[in-house]
Amino acid sequence: MNYTPLLNSQSLRVVTIFEPKKDIKRENERERERERERERDMAGNGGTMIVGAGPSGLLLAHMLLSNPTLPRHLLPITILEAGSDPRIPMPLFKSRQYCVGLSARGRDAIGRVKGLWEEVQKEGVPTSQFILHSRKRSISLKRSPDKPSLLINQRSLAATLLTRLEDCHAGGRLKVYFNTACVGADFGSQTVTFMGNLEGTVSYNLLVGGDGARSTVRTEFIRQRAFDYQQISMPYYFKVLHVPRPSELADYAVHSFRLSKEDSEEKAKWPGILIPLSQSEKSFLQFGCFPTPNNGMSVLIEWSPDSIPKDLLQIKEPSELKAYIERYMPPLRVPLEAAEAFISQRPTSSMKVKCSRFHDVQGRAVLVGDAAHAMSNALGQGCNSSLQDAVALDNALHEEADLTLALEKYSTQQIREDHAAAYLSEHAFPQAKWLLPFFLVGNVLSAVLSKTIMAPLIAPSIQSLCSETLVPYSEIVQRHKLWLSVVELTNMIAAKRRPSLQ
Repeated sequence: MNYTPLLNSQSLRVVTIFEPKKDIKRENERERERERERERDMAGNGGTMIVGAGPSGLLLAHMLLSNPTLPRHLLPITILEAGSDPRIPMPLFKSRQYCVGLSARGRDAIGRVKGLWEEVQKEGVPTSQFILHSRKRSISLKRSPDKPSLLINQRSLAATLLTRLEDCHAGGRLKVYFNTACVGADFGSQTVTFMGNLEGTVSYNLLVGGDGARSTVRTEFIRQRAFDYQQISMPYYFKVLHVPRPSELADYAVHSFRLSKEDSEEKAKWPGILIPLSQSEKSFLQFGCFPTPNNGMSVLIEWSPDSIPKDLLQIKEPSELKAYIERYMPPLRVPLEAAEAFISQRPTSSMKVKCSRFHDVQGRAVLVGDAAHAMSNALGQGCNSSLQDAVALDNALHEEADLTLALEKYSTQQIREDHAAAYLSEHAFPQAKWLLPFFLVGNVLSAVLSKTIMAPLIAPSIQSLCSETLVPYSEIVQRHKLWLSVVELTNMIAAKRRPSLQ
């Protein structure tokens, strides 16, 4: 008990008044609850709620806040992100994230915000070629080296977009909360519920689900009538290794490798990278090498159920992994901390997501990015198409005063384009061995002849049209309809023969 001595002026006696001891823990908890209530009041005043601080959500926030005609009831813009702030420094070798390639469509989208593309460029590495390595041969599949893509780590891209967003729009019109996960949405009451640093249920006037392939917002879409949805696990896994860039690998190109046990037995020398795989079964290992800033390289190692690199994945000691890779994957040099991070890294699988519509009228909600259309990374169009979602939604809100009409317009346009992008990504590259030579020869001839006087007569490849132009994805499908139909059929046959992911 605490006590306070007081002097009685008449009797000069000491009078002691006992005070109950305060429950500090309870007081702190009450203060935290009052703070959460204040936060909920700040977040829960309608406006636009963007769930997910990925590239598409952050770019959309840029565009909406820069739109002078945006209706007042769509403000403020509140962003809820389940993960941590991407601006918090993290060693690259600890990250599972690999580089995304921002091509013409990504540049177009980001460039619509004044000065933003210039900021993003500082954090990436321009690449002008895609080189396919097989044994002793190297084949460049890039059509126009003068139209580079920008390779940038996903976390760095988000950090750059976020920094510029808060610099330009600090104040009451923008609120961003990290470590705050959306755990549910209710279209009937137009509310979202979240937990973490910010907890509670708040209302919104527009809900944007940009929370990735495993979207919580999409879960509420699934509960609605006339909403068809497909989610399919991709037939491959991958792990990411971050290493210094070897001088033998050009910093202006993405390098792709696919090699088998037979390549190892032939003892081919560089540029083929040889991986000794299990002798009991034929096995392939695919991996891509992506240049990163400061002379680094992100190595994406990928495999399917019928080509598991058991020898590599069974390694448990960093020193053993370092020795293995440096012996069989020259000229890579692996720091021990990178090897340790790779061993502890859980293999990641991707999924395809296809939705019959991207909006819900009653719920005043839309889906963008992977939440609406997660796709194969074969053409590198996942991030680029997601950024174009932000452009399309901003345009629709600008052109249509009625929110219902704006959401319907956005959904109609992007369903056509994003479904086409996913179709191209899935069927642009053949899996059948007998068809692969036709694909390679066609791309090589296209690249060579495009630099001659015959260029006007040569049809650009699917890869070139997707990465170097703004030709709508739906139009690209029509231009290459015959080839895509053949690849779709042969890939379907190959998929039936492939072992299950289970």
